[in-house]
Amino acid sequence: MKKIFGEKDFIYKLISIALPMGLQSAINMVVNLIDTVMVGTLGDFALSGVNLSSQFPYLFMTVVMGVGNAGMIIASQAWGNKRPDKVKTMLAFCLKVCFLVSILFFVLGFLFPSQILSIYTNEQMIIEMGSPYLRILSFTFIVQSISMTLVTILRSAGINRLGFYTSTMACLINMCFNWLLIFGHYGFPKLGVTGAAVATVIARIAECIVICVYTFTNKKFRFTLADLGLHIDKDMRSDFIKVGTPSIISEVTGNLNVSAAAMITGRVSPYYIAANTIVHNIWTISSLFLFGISMGASVMIGHEIGANKMEKAKEYAGYFIRIGVLIGLFAAILTQIIAPIITSFFSVSDETLLIAGKLKNAASIAVFFLAMQLILTKGILRGGGQAGAVTRVDLLSCWLVNIPVGFIVALVLHADPFFIYLSLRLDYIIKTIWGIWRIRKGNWMIRMSVD
Repeated sequence: MKKIFGEKDFIYKLISIALPMGLQSAINMVVNLIDTVMVGTLGDFALSGVNLSSQFPYLFMTVVMGVGNAGMIIASQAWGNKRPDKVKTMLAFCLKVCFLVSILFFVLGFLFPSQILSIYTNEQMIIEMGSPYLRILSFTFIVQSISMTLVTILRSAGINRLGFYTSTMACLINMCFNWLLIFGHYGFPKLGVTGAAVATVIARIAECIVICVYTFTNKKFRFTLADLGLHIDKDMRSDFIKVGTPSIISEVTGNLNVSAAAMITGRVSPYYIAANTIVHNIWTISSLFLFGISMGASVMIGHEIGANKMEKAKEYAGYFIRIGVLIGLFAAILTQIIAPIITSFFSVSDETLLIAGKLKNAASIAVFFLAMQLILTKGILRGGGQAGAVTRVDLLSCWLVNIPVGFIVALVLHADPFFIYLSLRLDYIIKTIWGIWRIRKGNWMIRMSVD
């Protein structure tokens, strides 16, 4: 068993990173499911409007995640090399970059919500439902840029539970205000879809305040307001450009892939959009711990490379590949088991339910390869400094395979929803095959300037 899944020290490190992230995802999933069910009571168009309105905030979050993940790779190696000062410097730099990004997205989301939604669908009713939601939601961008950056970089220093605790708090606040503001309980105004957006803003502000207080008062890391003035040196800037640029491009490419898929499926039918929203909740449950494990792989391998323990990093990579196979199979089976339960929560049309049944079968196949490619590319290879190679594969598989094939299958061939769903996720298979080949080839570990 140890030869397959590693020594106790390996398992403990992985659990300490992956478990809080998985639990954080679980809390988010439960609240998002409740939110979706609440909005779903307002009809198919309201559900579709909220779903498509979430695409632009998701694009923002992927840019911030790209910056944060790049900083975390370098910070992980610095922490492994016992250089907390380098971690603080990288955190200060990432906060400044992400804050500037948030200002840009706020302006676009607040001033041009209808124009943004028209990119994803030509259904005027969906645009009218979603525009007020997106305009209000844009107020979360600035506080989220701070929260996400702090939580991500602090993971490199072993502070793994902060995101779980604050997300739990934010999700509970969000859920309570959703119930009050969507339906107008206890004297609150009945705002419908707009109420869901207001609830999210309140929750994100509270979350940011708690994260900031914790960061500036934590004794282990000791980050202060004065540390915000730290500037990265030439070597760290060079490393960030080499790792950060591909990381940001990779994250944005993944989002653009999702956005392009939304543009395609948004023109199939409003029933497909609503069904896809239901299946997304099923998918989220099945993939709860996948992102935590891939993040754990990136941090743990980064620590070993930073400490110049290359053989140990290779050993860890083998463990993670075997874990990826196991958890991918589990996620595929779980998708089939929970699909009828989750679907029963929604008050939607029979046509939407019929399409949702076909999509969940496709999702159970796709989630296995999602697990594998996340651990291989976003975990092992990115943690090993191969962000540039990962990005090239992301770009090629997205724009040469997913989007053209998905467009043809959905809008030219008008194929069955099962095949539409799978055609838009072919990159998972491609990246799984490439990731295994790249690791077996060797020479995938690059050490940063963390001395």
